[in-house]
Amino acid sequence: MFFKYYKMKNFLFTGLFLITGIVSFSQETIKLMTYNLLNFNNYTSYCTEANNSHVAKAAYLNTIVSNQQPDILAVCEVGTNVSASYTTNYILGNSLNTGGETRWLAASPTGSYLVNGLFYDKNKFQLVSQPVITTDVRDINIYKLKYLNTTETLYFNVVISHLKAGNTSEDAADRAAMVQQLMNYLQNLGSNENYVIVGDFNVYTYEEQCFQKLINPSYPNLAFYDPVDQLGEWNNNYSFRNYHTQSTHSASDSDCHSYGGMDDRFDFILISSSVKDGTAGIEYKSGSYWAVGQDGLRFNGSINSPANSTLPANVISALYNMSDHLPVVAEFYMGNQNGVASMSSDPMFYANIVNPVSDELKYQLKTSYEKDITVSLYSVAGSRLFESTITSEPNNIYTHDISGLGSGMYILNFSGEGINQSFRIIKSK
Repeated sequence: MFFKYYKMKNFLFTGLFLITGIVSFSQETIKLMTYNLLNFNNYTSYCTEANNSHVAKAAYLNTIVSNQQPDILAVCEVGTNVSASYTTNYILGNSLNTGGETRWLAASPTGSYLVNGLFYDKNKFQLVSQPVITTDVRDINIYKLKYLNTTETLYFNVVISHLKAGNTSEDAADRAAMVQQLMNYLQNLGSNENYVIVGDFNVYTYEEQCFQKLINPSYPNLAFYDPVDQLGEWNNNYSFRNYHTQSTHSASDSDCHSYGGMDDRFDFILISSSVKDGTAGIEYKSGSYWAVGQDGLRFNGSINSPANSTLPANVISALYNMSDHLPVVAEFYMGNQNGVASMSSDPMFYANIVNPVSDELKYQLKTSYEKDITVSLYSVAGSRLFESTITSEPNNIYTHDISGLGSGMYILNFSGEGINQSFRIIKSK
């Protein structure tokens, strides 16, 4: 067995921690959906009651939600015709609590124009708080939900952000300023709870400053991660055709939808490190992330042409007519992961690990300064299999040869000055 490291500037980690077949059978999963509702009950010179009727859209949304069955629905572009509360209640009564369904509740909307909204299953969640970050563009909303189907005290924080649209340098600066206000709030909060940030980010590349502030913040423990690890230049890039969320229309049909076909990844569900690693009772379910209706055959085309067989025809039709964005869904395991993984006491330390692994264990360490760290690997029975001391450097990729170990679960521990953190890893072969 040997140890080495590589220096790499842009190493992207999957980092998806899942113990399939060990804990999933005993845990409930919940589904989160985020969706830009495209001027829902907001009427303009180009989005009118004739071409974007909120009555028709409520029926389309009902079809989509009935098909996908989310437990949390986080939305952008709730209109304020009459009021945001009126629109929120209209969605509740005409899209969600229909046909005898009664499980949906809504958070109170904030803002004065095209606001965010959160709807949740009252049988699974209780809304604890909903702080608002007011920016020069529009509100960023944080909804703290308490999960009810457990004896643990388990919180799930859903951040909804609809960042400034546009492709100018001024638009990018506005997006960066919005995200900076969010990150300042989270830093001052000093919390290691479970967070997801969702919504329409209006970004064209992961290199944009606003996105970098999310994935590479000053404080590593505040970083958000892409569950599908598809970071790059998304705009009009065929390589990302499976993840494009806008536009559902390839040509103008005299409606209010943007057109040009599927060529942008604007809509996201990003997860905090605790959700990525399952260190605080909630863990992303690998393989559950999907831009609903996207099959990779839509590049610069519409969601319904060529024929789309991913969902029933009426759902595809509803996706086409409802919005020029696709909804994005992801699922999460809820409940304690047997206490195997743990958080570090040092908020400036984080280990990003490629998991599952095969013959080589790879990870990158994020620390505020170089420090000596002891790396140990244990069997689940507690036997130490190896131990090594390294000096942490943020751009190094560290590797261990574990080809001699059998498949199964192991515990990887990092310890040092103010650091003691463990991770479950799965060796696949």
